[in-house]
Amino acid sequence: MKESSMIIDIIETQIWCLKDPETYGRVNRAHADFLGLAKSEIEAEKFDNFLSPAAARIFKQGNKKIFKTEQKVYTEEWWQNNQGERRLLAITRKAQLDHSGEIDCVVCTAEDITAQREREYIVEELHRIAVDFKELKKEREVCRMAVKAAEGLLNFALCNVILVKGDRFVPLASSSRFKQEEISVSEKSIAARTYREGKSFIIDDIQNSSETISIKNIYKSGMSIPIGSFGVFQTAASKKKAFTESDLELAEILISHVSASLGRIYAQQKLKEQKDFLSTILEVQSSLVLLINPEGEIISFNHSCEQLTGYQEAEVKGKKVCDLFIKESEKKEVINVFKQLKNNDYPASHENYWLTRKGEKKLILWSHNPILDDENNLKYVVAAGMDITERKIQEEKIKEQKAYFEQLFNNSTEAIVLLDNKHCVLKVNKKFESLFGFKQSELINKNIDDYILPEQCLKTGKKFTEKVKNGGKVEGESIRKTKSGEQINVHLQGFPIKLENGQIGIYALYRDITERKKKEKQIEYLSFHDELTGLYNRRYFENELKRLNSSRQHPITIVIGDLDGLKIINDTYGHQKGDQYIASTANILKKTARIEDIIARIGGDEFALILPQTAAEEAEGFCRRLKLNIQEFNQQQQLEKPLSISFGFDVMQDNSSDLARIFNQADQNMYLNKGRK
Repeated sequence: MKESSMIIDIIETQIWCLKDPETYGRVNRAHADFLGLAKSEIEAEKFDNFLSPAAARIFKQGNKKIFKTEQKVYTEEWWQNNQGERRLLAITRKAQLDHSGEIDCVVCTAEDITAQREREYIVEELHRIAVDFKELKKEREVCRMAVKAAEGLLNFALCNVILVKGDRFVPLASSSRFKQEEISVSEKSIAARTYREGKSFIIDDIQNSSETISIKNIYKSGMSIPIGSFGVFQTAASKKKAFTESDLELAEILISHVSASLGRIYAQQKLKEQKDFLSTILEVQSSLVLLINPEGEIISFNHSCEQLTGYQEAEVKGKKVCDLFIKESEKKEVINVFKQLKNNDYPASHENYWLTRKGEKKLILWSHNPILDDENNLKYVVAAGMDITERKIQEEKIKEQKAYFEQLFNNSTEAIVLLDNKHCVLKVNKKFESLFGFKQSELINKNIDDYILPEQCLKTGKKFTEKVKNGGKVEGESIRKTKSGEQINVHLQGFPIKLENGQIGIYALYRDITERKKKEKQIEYLSFHDELTGLYNRRYFENELKRLNSSRQHPITIVIGDLDGLKIINDTYGHQKGDQYIASTANILKKTARIEDIIARIGGDEFALILPQTAAEEAEGFCRRLKLNIQEFNQQQQLEKPLSISFGFDVMQDNSSDLARIFNQADQNMYLNKGRK
């Protein structure tokens, strides 16, 4: 009995015996502690002494029943403990019989189920408020209700709901004393860990957690629960180990409602945004958009359709496209398109003409997107159309312009090449091929400068290229080479080809001016040279006098020579013979002079020379060589009359003198020498 008494005393279940419906027998320590008395103060006493009248009355009724029926009885009764708290006890009463079959006593056991019933109540309430969550329309309302329920039902003193917005946690609702702050999702924290791992945590000792440094001096323990993929719910307490697994389970039930509600709100928001977006697109875009059933009847007709046709949506709903907008002669083609759609053969696009309310014909390019039912049959067709009437007109114009351009391009008398922005060949015309000797196939995608730009023109040619590549125009004359290596003179023009979005290429023209250049050179030559002798003429000589008058090539000698007896030769032998004497004189002067000396025929029989950097002594040497060359010529030639030249010179030592005066003096000296012959 002692051992049994010891065992009964150490268990937490309350146990007591009843001698009769109103009197205690033996009690264990757990029951005595519940009443706050010693066992000896309870045993053999009436329980009216320990219970409230109401509780005693209920207890007596249960006791009387077991003493009368001898059946095992289970009841749940509210008792008041030694601290004045009302606790719900689950009491089991069982009769113990003696050897004669009479009731010896009734054994009672009691379990405190107050917390269990409270939990069941909370769970029931949590499921009930799920309906309330479904009525909410905004995320902030959901978060506030979550905090309110956590405080009211779960008895959490400090709560916080933070949602992920971009890369940060943003507080949406919290208990008034809970510290709120935005933190980065990537920052080391309990919230970030909860969100990242998708798991709940109980933190018994916040002060020793490295992830809660910023709040460890305020809170001592806490819980962190993920709200799906939307954020985190947190609760904290001012003492350590304030939360149990039961608290966590209840909180997770609450948060499951929050997550579901947020998911629903976000889904509805996204759906609304999509609907608004689609609706806006349908109404504001320039494309025609129709929703049509397989029979061709209009279900929906957007604003662009209204503007194009002149019909309002209400006027066309339920009517067939063919009956409203298609000419009788073209209906068959449109009906065939609908047949294809019904047969799951969806033409990517087609064109047809629509008639507007005013009778105008509009060419529409259509594309089709089928909407199928659950059995994969065609339910609706979304037809998107574009008015291409003007585009078609423009395309025809462009075709005409292109044909016109091709004719001009290929039949042009100018050599033309089209280049891209990198100066590579896109196309050349026939004249280009004939002028430069290259076929188009040899130049396609090649840099034109590598083929027709001669080495001596590389520098200027590259400048031209860069200028036109950068949007400038170029025009000028230059030299280019053909496929055979022949160099030709060309007049070239380069133009950038520009559209609204910028430069797309280069247009270059070449005209062969080789013959013109030859003639120009010939004209230029004749304008400064004597045609008979090839020497410079008087015009050139006088220009050189002016130029050298201010030069520093001192001393400068001017030599004047006169062919003796030219008139007699012309009169006796004819002017042709006289011309031979003049040409011979010119050759002798060329032979005698230096390269840098200037020799000119300034009259019929008169010649002049300018000898730069030539002093009097050197001029006398020139004259001696001239005499010797004349003698040598006369010895070698069988002439009717020996060639004779009278000449004189004068020297300008520095710029204190004037070459015009020197010229006159040399001329006078020549006549003096002529008189001495």
